[in-house]
Amino acid sequence: MNKVWGSVGIAAAVLWAAGILLQYADADSTPGELLIDVGFIGIAAMIAGTLTAGVAGRGVFPAIGLGVWSFGHLSIALGGFVELATGNADNAFYPLGGLAQIIGGVLAAVALARAGVLTGWRRWTPVAWVVTYLAVFATLFTTADEVQAWQLVPFALWLASIALTGAAVATTAPPAGAVARTA
Repeated sequence: MNKVWGSVGIAAAVLWAAGILLQYADADSTPGELLIDVGFIGIAAMIAGTLTAGVAGRGVFPAIGLGVWSFGHLSIALGGFVELATGNADNAFYPLGGLAQIIGGVLAAVALARAGVLTGWRRWTPVAWVVTYLAVFATLFTTADEVQAWQLVPFALWLASIALTGAAVATTAPPAGAVARTA
């Protein structure tokens, strides 16, 4: 299952990248927003998949970290769908999702690094993901609603770290004796 969840994460990062490029070309691009939202859903699925596959280890700490992190991505996607339906970007899903991504991401990155299932370079990809997300998050406070050209660099690094995490998960063997989490 690791190959499936990792591949979902890679595909989600590619969809998200296509969406942000469409948004950069036209800030009111509905297809761009849809690709971004679908990308967020795919990212959330990869995160949830790593939990079910036991990549973060077993226990409450990994479950909380990965659960909150996944919820953050779903919340942002839901905010995007609400914005598309209402034309109003002021909804609670965006700040809630951003906060959940930060808190859940930090907790999940610690759980994934400590579990030791991801080894070598794979072990640090979730940490890189969280650090690059913080850079992206910082850029959101410094600009207007439209994506600026300079923002594409932190977005690209963030998406690359997501794709690398997907590759890390896809190329990792399940832990020995691991039983997939079902609840």
